[in-house]
Amino acid sequence: MESGRVALAGLLGRCPAMERLKREVVQFGPSELRVHVFGETGTGKEMVAKALHEASPRARRPLVPVNVAGFSDDLFLAELFGHARGAFTGAVAAREGYVAEAEGGTLFIDEVADMSPLAQVRLLRFLEAGEYQRLGETAARRADVRVVSATNVDLQRRVREGLFREDLWFRLAGELVCLPPLRERGTDVLLLARHFLRAQAAGRGAALPVLSPEAEEALLAHSWPGNVRELQNEMRRLGVRASGREVTFDDLSPALQRPARRSGTLRSVLLRCETELVQDALERHDWILARAAAELGITRQALWTKVRRLGLVVAGP
Repeated sequence: MESGRVALAGLLGRCPAMERLKREVVQFGPSELRVHVFGETGTGKEMVAKALHEASPRARRPLVPVNVAGFSDDLFLAELFGHARGAFTGAVAAREGYVAEAEGGTLFIDEVADMSPLAQVRLLRFLEAGEYQRLGETAARRADVRVVSATNVDLQRRVREGLFREDLWFRLAGELVCLPPLRERGTDVLLLARHFLRAQAAGRGAALPVLSPEAEEALLAHSWPGNVRELQNEMRRLGVRASGREVTFDDLSPALQRPARRSGTLRSVLLRCETELVQDALERHDWILARAAAELGITRQALWTKVRRLGLVVAGP
């Protein structure tokens, strides 16, 4: 499907969690289901919203993102639904809100966990009826928009704690999509790092830096608390610092030069290591099982068994 290929263009990664995410985008994108995206800060939630939008019949209409964190009640209503002239002090002209801007397309509401109780009520009414009122008006307006929402906290836990309306949660989460943190994505770190370096070099018209083995090892060992956003910023810095030459360990930021301690149970650490080793060998040998198995010192059948057990996806030609 052409729209599926376009949508997945921005979702880079080969780890099992990212392959599952791509399948979910292709599956849910063309539908009218509301999707809630959960992921830590910096994992790329807006990128997923964009992929869902591009895979939908609404792709030719706008995708309008709005981050509602820190909105007061009045600001939430005015920004989301718009306002009439004179609706409040300083409203010298009428303004269309984000909902009207997204007409026929997709409205991406980020950080919905930070909405006040009143804002939650107003959003719930809009989702239930497809109608809203601009501040300062009494007439109802109708809207044809698909809503995709996102948070970096567990909304279901917020519901249990009485901090988020359960009925609003059910309205938002027709489907729940989870983004993995970068520290759990194995060698995707290197795939993304090289992508960002190429983009940086192309944008500046500069020579492409190459990661040294020591630099690659440090990137894989780092815990990436800022996730993909942190990695992108690091590659931007390295693109300038090491333009046209090999990126050494000494070029890395101090945070990446500190020895990283892998966390988790022994079983989870061993599983991560095994996944990284197997996937790295497969990528080096273009996913030719016989060659990768020879490097790993196991039989082709044993490697194929590991590929299925670890949930890896053999790349196509």
